[in-house]
Amino acid sequence: MQSFFFIRHEGRYVKVDFQEILYIEARKNYTRLVMEERPTVMVLVTLKQWEKLLPVDSFCRVHRGYIVAINKVMSFDNKYAYLTGEKICIGEQYRSALPSAVTILANEPAPVRKEVFSGLGI
Repeated sequence: MQSFFFIRHEGRYVKVDFQEILYIEARKNYTRLVMEERPTVMVLVTLKQWEKLLPVDSFCRVHRGYIVAINKVMSFDNKYAYLTGEKICIGEQYRSALPSAVTILANEPAPVRKEVFSGLGI
């Protein structure tokens, strides 16, 4: 699979590498293609069409109106995905999509050992 595609912009076909994409936002039948080093472009492609085109290991749909580039996500919680300078809402039906798409190493607190409290009469 190619790591790029071309879009029609200002009368020319312009190459866009998947690595340049921050996120894609739905705007009726159009989508806003938001990139790191380039201006935002409106494209006559739906999010459903983007989902078929984009590599599933690199992009994740987090809302009915947003697809994010997984490698551009700096952090996330149940409500938002945080990209550099952006906060993308996570839809309720997509809450498990991002955690399922990434590796998470849980930073759980160490369990308290019973021996610690035995000398205190607890």
